[in-house]
Amino acid sequence: MRHRPSLLAVLVVALAVSLVASGSHGQGALSGEYKIGVLEPLTGNLAVQGKLHLEGYEIMRDLINNQFGGVMGKKLVFAVGDGPDPTAVASEATRLATREGVKIITGTFSSTLCGAASEAASRQNVIYWETSCVDPRFTKRNLKNVFRTEIDGTGFGWYNVEFIAKHLAHRLGKKTSELRVAYLSEDSSYGQSVTESARQRAKQEFGMQEVAPPEYYTFTTNDLTPIILKLKNANPDVLHHIARDQDAILFWRQAREQNFQVKAVVHAGATGYGTAGFGKAFGNDANGPFALLEPAPGFIIEKMRPEGQRIERAFREAVKAKTGSDVPSGAHQLAAGGLWVLKLALDAAKTDELDKFRAAVLALDLPVGSAVNGWGVKFDETGQNSNARVQHYMLQWQNGSLVTVWPEEFTTHRAKWIPLGPWDQRK
Repeated sequence: MRHRPSLLAVLVVALAVSLVASGSHGQGALSGEYKIGVLEPLTGNLAVQGKLHLEGYEIMRDLINNQFGGVMGKKLVFAVGDGPDPTAVASEATRLATREGVKIITGTFSSTLCGAASEAASRQNVIYWETSCVDPRFTKRNLKNVFRTEIDGTGFGWYNVEFIAKHLAHRLGKKTSELRVAYLSEDSSYGQSVTESARQRAKQEFGMQEVAPPEYYTFTTNDLTPIILKLKNANPDVLHHIARDQDAILFWRQAREQNFQVKAVVHAGATGYGTAGFGKAFGNDANGPFALLEPAPGFIIEKMRPEGQRIERAFREAVKAKTGSDVPSGAHQLAAGGLWVLKLALDAAKTDELDKFRAAVLALDLPVGSAVNGWGVKFDETGQNSNARVQHYMLQWQNGSLVTVWPEEFTTHRAKWIPLGPWDQRK
């Protein structure tokens, strides 16, 4: 059933279109400052991604201030906190609220951190705006101050199985019910939620066969050989592997040492196979794995809506000026996409008072292709942006780079090495 959009929703869409079309008013027109807290793991095991996430925030902050009128007509500024673990992130969230006086905290990149950070923010009556963590439990705690712009783990699993069923199966010469799938994952809420969502859809909707029970491990492990030997014996067609940075590198190295042959490897998220570090570690030997992410080279920006094209181009130009790269990292895009939506919500609400801000957020109604990364926006009552609006893309490692390969209508590249074939032939 289709419903007529509310007047506020129409006004929000009009505001978004007009902002990106005209560039709003310049930095000189800004009056005062508006400070938010940004909470990231800047030290510890997740520091690489945390720093990239923060850099994405900073790039979008400067773009908002210099070209798009700040937030609520004010210059956007940050108070930054480092939260490498749940205890530290809760403490920093409290500090940002009580000592820095912020009314909104955003972050945290990680599903291992977002729960503790948002609960601490809630205790201080501060809005928590998550842009990356995918733990499905995050928006199921009846916390009215909590919002998430990124897809959740259920959506990641849904998209991965969609890709396996609609793109891989026929290229492997099999019906979906004939596909043999193995599930491997680090054991955080991120890995478990994506894996269990994928397992459920693969089995119930497509009848895919599980070759063995899923293997979960701590992502700080230093030897995956026993698991690889189990996988060799199971002989899957597809390995669904949710990994962090170092364990993806460890697995790939040891899989080659053990000559583990699998027809396809599928991952989701801006970590593990989804990071530049994986390609740097292996060069062309990284060829083949797929990672569900934000758009990479090959993405056809012209497929976005006009307002989305404008902010996307401006963001990519800003990333290149800052980093020298033509394509933002996944962490850059998650942070920037989420901060852009926060700007739209604040400009619509004209306040950070929770009830009015929440009403403005729930009234946002932007179709796919309207914002950074080709995202759309439609939050539900739990504070979760609709998985269907948060368009994601399947990337593949090809010749040392992640490139967009699916959905094919959004990209100029095509998937290769299906099946993967022998290790020395993936060139």
